Amino acid sequence: MKINELQSWLQERAPANLLAEPPEIAIYDDEVVIVLPIVTSELDDVLVDEARRAAERTLIARRREETRPWRMKQARELQSKLGRAVAWGMRAGASETLFSTRSVPVMTRLGRTERDVLDTLVAAGVADTRSAALAYAVRAFAAEHTDWLDEVREAIAQVDQVRSRLKLTRRAGAPTVVVPEDSQS
Repeated sequence: MKINELQSWLQERAPANLLAEPPEIAIYDDEVVIVLPIVTSELDDVLVDEARRAAERTLIARRREETRPWRMKQARELQSKLGRAVAWGMRAGASETLFSTRSVPVMTRLGRTERDVLDTLVAAGVADTRSAALAYAVRAFAAEHTDWLDEVREAIAQVDQVRSRLKLTRRAGAPTVVVPEDSQS
């Protein structure tokens, strides 16, 4: 199922007045993440930035509870169709919350300098654990280098397109080598 098909599928099944626009969908090897951009018309009177953000978060929390049975039903159906776990989130205005994404352990070896950075973040109260500190550092890098990451992702997508056009066929033995005539002496 392609992303646009999945968006349509979800829009057809969504409760009335839930979605402000098509769902945002990211498909990974092990998970499908669906962010529902929800209608915020009831927040039109809230104009102050801080109050607006608080109202958006409250609206997300309320819609999360209201849509829980619907999301669970859709997730079960999608998981059987796609063979991947389904994670959900909602966006209201400038506020976004992911509330059921998978947390996957990542094994890596860090030198003393890198561990010191993580330990400093923990000591400063930025994070509770080294894992949380590493996640914070990754998010900070992503926020600082968004344009570069987008450019790299675009380049990877182009390489994937070229690879998909390449038709590989198994050969019975080594390919023959053609020697140009002028090099034969």
